[in-house]
Amino acid sequence: MRHLFLLLTVLALPITNKLQGQTLQFSRVLFVTTTQTVPANKVWKVESILYSAAPTNIMGGNQNDQLVIDGNAMTVRATRSSNGGYNAVTYGVWEQKLPLWMPAGSTLAAGQNVNSISVVEFTVVP
Repeated sequence: MRHLFLLLTVLALPITNKLQGQTLQFSRVLFVTTTQTVPANKVWKVESILYSAAPTNIMGGNQNDQLVIDGNAMTVRATRSSNGGYNAVTYGVWEQKLPLWMPAGSTLAAGQNVNSISVVEFTVVP
């Protein structure tokens, strides 16, 4: 019985070694405005977004605030207001929940109504 346990333990070691996770080591903090690529062996954690415009609520209308991820515009905040002039009422605000994790090779840029994006970069340590 002891030999069977030893044999199963030895056979299981390569499997458990492959299942172990990787470690992330802090690298730097950066603000992204123009298109930047997550470097090899790095991951980015998008922490916050600095908007260039407040949600529309005085003159009414709709507003979409966007990030550009891998060339695609993604809405991260949307506001819908009535068209009542100075009596306009904001009736809907939706915001993307953060953080947002980005793998190596992904691209990121500030889009419509976004001034910059606060990112924490980590190095992937095997």
